[in-house]
Amino acid sequence: MAARLLATTARRLAMPAAAALTATTAAACDSQKEDRLQALERRIAALEPRKTNPTDHWASDLLAADVLFSERDIEQMVGSLATQISRDYAGRDVVIVGLMDGVFMFLADLSRKIDTQHQLDFISASSYGLGTVSSGNVRIKKDADTALAGKHVLLVDEICDSGRTLASLKLLISQRNAASVKTCVLLDKVSRRQADIRPDYVGAVCPDEFVVGYGMDWGGKLRSLPFVGVVRRGVYEA
Repeated sequence: MAARLLATTARRLAMPAAAALTATTAAACDSQKEDRLQALERRIAALEPRKTNPTDHWASDLLAADVLFSERDIEQMVGSLATQISRDYAGRDVVIVGLMDGVFMFLADLSRKIDTQHQLDFISASSYGLGTVSSGNVRIKKDADTALAGKHVLLVDEICDSGRTLASLKLLISQRNAASVKTCVLLDKVSRRQADIRPDYVGAVCPDEFVVGYGMDWGGKLRSLPFVGVVRRGVYEA
């Protein structure tokens, strides 16, 4: 009887201690969950696209309020293009030819992300005349240094609008006996197309706006912007 009484008393005395321990453990678990949640929220916030506000930029007087393509947008486009190109050109003798001058930022980022061996070269050219696209109506200012015969050539430009220069160069390089000729652009302004060409690799379709930044300029200015913005109509129509 005495032993049973002692056991009952011990259990009663132990109950508050166990409840306190349970409460302490639960509080600790809740605290750990909160810490993990806060850490996860910080990581997610770090991955959120950083929106550049032109109103806080040195070019704010020239640009529309909203950024067209942010730095994060561009990074994602370049990464996607590089993945496609790496897959399609794996094991091939490929020369990537950039169209000067505006392509320099895009091509530098793209080339570093392409995960297959390739050569780099540049062409500076402009098209002229209003007739049918041909290899004869492109003016070469600076030709490629690499012999392109037998090579797989990828022409890269930052934007395709009328498409006349890109189409003429594609035809010209084909006539130089390249093994293949494809085209890649960061932005495709389809609404301005005058030539029968559809780029093989496109980062994004561009609206019919005057865009600058990431290599694209307005009279030689605004190329250095890290994002793609839109020049306000009141600025260039004044």
